[in-house]
Amino acid sequence: MAAFGAFVERRDRGRIGWVRDDLADVGLDAFWQKLEPMPGAKGRGGVGRLSVGGVDLVVRPYRRGGAFGSLLHDRYSGPARARLELEALARLQLEGVPVVAPVAAVARRSGAFWRLRLCTELLPDALPLPAFFAAHPGLRRVAAEAVGAVVRLAFAAGLRHPDLHLDNVLAKPSGDKVRAVLVDLDRARVAPPLPDDARDDMLVRMQRYVVRHRARMAAVPTRAETMRFLRGLGWDRAERRVGWRRLRARLERSLARRGWLGR
Repeated sequence: MAAFGAFVERRDRGRIGWVRDDLADVGLDAFWQKLEPMPGAKGRGGVGRLSVGGVDLVVRPYRRGGAFGSLLHDRYSGPARARLELEALARLQLEGVPVVAPVAAVARRSGAFWRLRLCTELLPDALPLPAFFAAHPGLRRVAAEAVGAVVRLAFAAGLRHPDLHLDNVLAKPSGDKVRAVLVDLDRARVAPPLPDDARDDMLVRMQRYVVRHRARMAAVPTRAETMRFLRGLGWDRAERRVGWRRLRARLERSLARRGWLGR
């Protein structure tokens, strides 16, 4: 048995897991129970709910996308991908970045391959940001600024995310304020300091996601809400004006390369 941070490594008959220390004795089988569906939840592998040791969890099975998705589906060569995401969440949490609370990363062997799951604490009443915008129109500007503040903290901690987008943020009302947290850090890493170019790349990727998926999104940010997001990033009025032009130019170049400029 080994440990990193507040997580304990467990192994049992073709299974391996890194489990938060308060749940380390429940056994790995508990994390492989059948999932209760979560309507509206985002995730390629079919996100579901599970209760383990009295803790309500959100469980995300890993599933491949891209060229290998149709061939390998949910099979991986090893368990490292789940552990790395758990470590990224745990490190950001230690740095004070609002993220979903990490509980476990588990893997089980299936022939020559592994199937993986990531388990985090359920955040009741939280919605992906586009769905939150649609459900709480009076809190949209507050939410946009809250998300900017969370992303600012993540950038300060050195988050490098290959696919940061609006569905990676959960939001829930808290009186007249909004609580926002990051979710789904698959393939992300934490490596400070973060160069300005890497930050801008992630911000452009967030906007490009909106362009690509806006037809299926419950709501998309307005320009005014985008400026509130930039204010949440800590940019003053002058920085927002200059930054908006810089990011828009980079976005247009990125869209042109992909043939999406007319969208």
